Order: sequence, then structure tokens, then C-alpha cells
Amino acid sequence: MNLKIDGLSFSFGQRRVLKDISLEVSDGEFVGLMGPNGSGKTTMLRCLTRFLPSESRAVLVDMKPLHTLTDREVASIFAVVPQSSSTDFPFTGRDIVSMGRLPHMRSRLSGTRKGDLDAVQNALDITGAAHLADRAFFQLSGGERQRIVIARALAQEPAALLLDEPTVYLDISGQLDMMDLIKRLNKEKSLTIFAVLHDINLAARYCDRIALLNQGRLEIIGSPSEVLTPEMIQSVYGVEVAVRRDPFTSSIYVMPRTISTSVARHGTRVHLLCGGGSGGPLMKTLFDNGYSVSTGVLNVLDSDYEIANELHIPVVAEVPFAQISDEAHMENLRLLNEASFVIVSPFPVGPGNFKNLEAAENALVMGKRVVVIMPSDAGAIDFVGGKATTFVKNLISRGAYKVSTVEEALGSIRS
Repeated sequence: MNLKIDGLSFSFGQRRVLKDISLEVSDGEFVGLMGPNGSGKTTMLRCLTRFLPSESRAVLVDMKPLHTLTDREVASIFAVVPQSSSTDFPFTGRDIVSMGRLPHMRSRLSGTRKGDLDAVQNALDITGAAHLADRAFFQLSGGERQRIVIARALAQEPAALLLDEPTVYLDISGQLDMMDLIKRLNKEKSLTIFAVLHDINLAARYCDRIALLNQGRLEIIGSPSEVLTPEMIQSVYGVEVAVRRDPFTSSIYVMPRTISTSVARHGTRVHLLCGGGSGGPLMKTLFDNGYSVSTGVLNVLDSDYEIANELHIPVVAEVPFAQISDEAHMENLRLLNEASFVIVSPFPVGPGNFKNLEAAENALVMGKRVVVIMPSDAGAIDFVGGKATTFVKNLISRGAYKVSTVEEALGSIRS
């Protein structure tokens, strides 16, 4: 199955939503459709399903204009998985999957054939949804419903799946599970996948190519590394990011570089070197007392990183489990240089984040006031054989202020 979109445009009244989009999807490809809210992603998907009318010859399937195909022919090519599905009727999971066989029936009143029953059971087995077959659809969780709906799409025996945000409402485990399933169908069944996705990192991990829309226009289409560049993301989403390669999956990984606060502060900036959950209470205390706060390098899976995001605090992000890169270290020093005070929380120090301590040393050289929160048992957070403890003691001997609590740290920068 070859899908060619050539000059596709669409308007709701006077509002033009899609503007002269052209792209091609080859047989067996996994293409992600991305873009900011309101960029036209779902509208484009609806044009491909003929839910919305497209111009003559704007969409070609195997060189045949989409509008010339019968409903049965379209159903044999495309199966649709919407964002969410619900019903007020007490259908079971098997009932829902069986609906995927409607395009293959001679009439709506014709009986179910053995081939239909086999196709339904096969779809349930492939998607790991057989245990849901006899349960009421409305009683299933969001992830379970998505499995049933994907099974329904497979029972249809299409050449391509069109998915509209298949991971919406799922937690991170459910998202990965769902995307693994879709990728497996793509590879093992040679299904062409065309999916609207919002999560940049999921798209980077699973898609062969990404088509990026912006205000109804196709900005670029290409491999994840070609599309998801810092410059393109800044241009389309207005967010400054760093793009790295995940050492575990080899896919690229996109991280916000800094997240600037729009809250008016009283002008005094405190730069916080933290991690492992040690910085959260201090961030909140500083923020509530009117300080502008920034943080050093934090792993994107760190709870301190999550709190910084929630408070809209500028943070230098690093790939999970990776050592602090020279680039991230230089960004840390830049933010540190803009601060009046630097606070070192009692964070766990290992080989990967030792540069955060080195940044504190740089702050002393710059003449900044450095405050070290020293726990009663410094060795408990030293995972470099005592090197971190010795380094912190050296900071104190060179003029860093030693305190033992968050309240004392706040008092030391007020004095």
C-alpha cells in the first residue's frame, strides 16, 4: 500500500486548517504526525478516512484517488484507532472486535462465518487482549479499551493503521506497552502505521519518519534525527531543548534545556545544586520567599527535576543515567554566574554528577556566596569513595558557609 498526499488543503468555513500538504508514506512504514495543538493533525487524519472530504486527487492510494474508492475498499485499506472509545451498550470485548469484520460481510444481516470468528480470535491473541474478550467494554480501563480497539482494527485486516494519539490518558508504563504493541504489529505484520503523536520522545523512539505540522503547513518530514533538531523544535514549539542519544535505545532523546518562569520575583537569584530529592523542599521554600531559583544539572527522571518543572524553575537537564556532559556543565556554570547565591544541598554524589560539586568550586572562584547544607552523616551520600566528602570539606575551608537545615540556609543568604 502506497499513500500519496499531494497538495491537501482543508477549511472549516473561512478558517483554513490544512494548507497544501504533500507527503508520501511507503508500504510498511511507521510515520508519526506531530505538531503543536491546533496544527491540523487530527483534521488531516480525518481527511484520510473520508470523515472529512478532501479535494479530488489530493489523496492517492496505490495511485487511485481516495474519493473514487468504495467504502468497502477504503475499509480494506485503512483501519482507524481513535483517541478514546466508549459505548452505552453492554458490548463485550469480543463484540467490539467482531465489529471489525463488518466490511467483509456480504450484508449486515449475513451470519458470522468461521473465517470471521478465526480473524477475531487471532486479533485478540496478537494484541494480548484475549483475557478481555468476555468482559464488558465499558468496565475496561483506558489501556485495556485501546487494546480491544486495536484488535478490532486488526480484525478488519487492513493494509494500514491510522491512529489518533493512541497513548492518550495512559501512564508511562501503559504508553510504552501500547507503543511496543504498535511497533510489533508494524514489523511482524508489515502494517503501515500513520499515527498522530504528542510525545516527542515516544515518536523519536518508535517512528521511522516524522511529519511535523505547524499552523496547517508541513514544516518538514524525515527521520527523527532530521526532524527533531533544537532549531526546529524551537521554531515550531517555541521551546529551547537539548537533543541527545539515549545510550540504551540508541534513539535520540529531547530534553528541555531551560524552563523560564513568568512569575515576577524580587530579583535575587539563587542557584541550587541538588539531586536525588534533596532539592525539592529548598526550591519550594526559596520560591515562596520571593527568590528567583535555578538549578544545576538534573537527570530527567530525578524527582527534583519534576519539582523544578512544576515550579517553572530553569533547570539544566541530562539524559537518564548518563554522566554530566561538557555542554550541560557549561550551561550549569552560565546559570550559576547569573545568581547571587549558590546553595549545595546534600545530594547523592557519584561519578556521573560529580561536576555539580565542581560547579560549586567555580562559584567560589567567581566570588559567589556558597552555602553548603551538611548532613550529620556526609558519608551516606558519598558514592565515590570519600572523594565527595573531602571535596565538600575543602569548599567549607575555602569560605563556603556550612549549615545543617533548609531554614539555616535561607537565613545565611538573607544576612
